[in-house]
Amino acid sequence: MIRRYLQTALTDSLRNFPVVLLTGARQVGKSTLAQAMISRAWPARYLTLDDRTVLDAALRDPDALIGDVPDPVIIDEVQRAPDLLRAIKLAVDRNRVPGRFLLAGSANILTLSRVSESLAGRVGLHTLYPFSWSEKSERKQPSILSWIFEVETSAQAMHRLSVAKAGLDKENLSQEILTGGFPPVVLMDSPQARREWFAAYRQTYLERDLFNVQAIEHVPDFNRLLTLAAARTGRLLNMADLARDCGLPHSTLRRYMGILETTFQIFYVRPYYANIGKMLAKTPKIYFQDTGMAAYLAGLDDWAAVERQAATGALAETWAAGELRKLIGVTDSRIQLYFWRTHAGQEVDLLMERAGRLVAIEVKWGNRIDDTAVKNLECCARDLKGALGLSVVLYGGRETVALGPHILAVPFATFFGMA
Repeated sequence: MIRRYLQTALTDSLRNFPVVLLTGARQVGKSTLAQAMISRAWPARYLTLDDRTVLDAALRDPDALIGDVPDPVIIDEVQRAPDLLRAIKLAVDRNRVPGRFLLAGSANILTLSRVSESLAGRVGLHTLYPFSWSEKSERKQPSILSWIFEVETSAQAMHRLSVAKAGLDKENLSQEILTGGFPPVVLMDSPQARREWFAAYRQTYLERDLFNVQAIEHVPDFNRLLTLAAARTGRLLNMADLARDCGLPHSTLRRYMGILETTFQIFYVRPYYANIGKMLAKTPKIYFQDTGMAAYLAGLDDWAAVERQAATGALAETWAAGELRKLIGVTDSRIQLYFWRTHAGQEVDLLMERAGRLVAIEVKWGNRIDDTAVKNLECCARDLKGALGLSVVLYGGRETVALGPHILAVPFATFFGMA
């Protein structure tokens, strides 16, 4: 087993919360990670609602199931019987000993309409994403997010960054993007086998996962939405255009997009404004959770196809946004991800915010950085009036280079691979 960075955080939560909830898309490794938590110190029993007998018991009498199973216990695929949460809540309210339940599910069950009561105050929440690049490379957990908000100048950042080559040139990165991070795909050597896996995943997702969450009236329309959304990854989400292309009513499209988000297929990044209400009202950018899946759904079988479709920038940005989310999840959950954009169209791809401090991230696929990227970052710094510390251009080159007193060009591998 390739060790997941999240294992440390799960261990800490089991020491402090009676319930720990591990969510994430299907096939990201939740079951493997949950069972890896079993040890002498935490001798849990493993139950899965994929087992028909266990599922029937959970649906028929969840209170009896929870009452009869000695804890600690792992309950996998818990979204298939949401009423279990009520039974677990009652059990925990009677006895709040830490580490009683580790729940795993392939949907964000706390957002489902069928769940009438949350476990607020009783649960530690964690999301497992597909493998990050540094996890796949079996490197130590990158440390950059633990200090990047504390530095303000290029010189300070260069002093902290390693000058060692991290082994991820553009050719390797393009393959990384097309493969993605789903564990079964990562372990496959054959591009054909990967395509077959993605096809099977898509079918399983449509036939099984969706109906565990919410009924879909028009599966062919939803299937088409998957493809159209994948083709838009890394771009502003225009719901009117998407509704027209899908042939769906606007209200249905919004519900379907909510399902894609709830089942961890997509995520949104919103524009940054000091006024939170204004931020929520503005158009977000849409990203697919896994670049391998996005490329497959969009019909991009190789990097030549990506280049022909002029999708290099969007896929590279999607990969970088996904890697940041994975790092944030295991480093500091206070960090929020946004982007910056003016009415005139000037844009900075990503902004990380923590306690009012901001770090700007611009993503460039090329080996060279044009003046426009630097000007946009300088404009962003002026607009944010002192809240922005360091600005970073992630790019396909090999050297870390200062582009100004507060702007630094950093190779993808140096940023995401430095322990």
